[in-house]
Amino acid sequence: MRITKGLTIGIIFGVCLSFSISFIFMLVAQRLAGGIPSLFGESWLYYSTIVPFILAFAILGCYFTKKENVSNKKLWLISLLTALFITLYSGTFGAVTGEYIVRVLIRGGEYHWQMLIGDIFFWGSIYAFILLPLTTPLARLIIHVYIELLKKYKIAS
Repeated sequence: MRITKGLTIGIIFGVCLSFSISFIFMLVAQRLAGGIPSLFGESWLYYSTIVPFILAFAILGCYFTKKENVSNKKLWLISLLTALFITLYSGTFGAVTGEYIVRVLIRGGEYHWQMLIGDIFFWGSIYAFILLPLTTPLARLIIHVYIELLKKYKIAS
C-alpha cells in the first residue's frame, strides 16, 4: 500500500514539477531573448519534459518508501543520476517527440525531423553532461523537498 501511495505521489509530483520547471525555463529563456511574446511559450517543451519527470519521481517514490534511511552520499548519487536522466531524455528523445506531437499530430503539418535528429541527439547529449554541475544541486534540492513531502504523508521514514 505504501509503494502504491509513493508511486501515485511521484506521478503527481512529476507532472506538477514538469509543468513548473518548463514554465519557469520558458519565461527565463524568453526574457533573456528580449521579451515575452507568449506566456506559455513553445508547447513542445512541456511534452518533452513530462515523461522523464513522471518516470523519475515515480521510481523515486517507490524507492524512498522501501528505504528507511538514505545516506547523504547516496542522495547525491541519486540526484546526479536523476538530473542526467531528465536532461538527457528531455534534450534528446523528448525534444524529438515533443516537436513531432506539436508539428505533425496537433497542427497536421509536415516535419522533416530526419534531417535534424542527429543534431538533436548530439547536442542534447552534450548539454546534458555539460549542465550536470548546475542540474545536480537543483535535483538534490527537489529530491529533498520530495522526501519531505513523502514524510509529511507518512509514506517514507
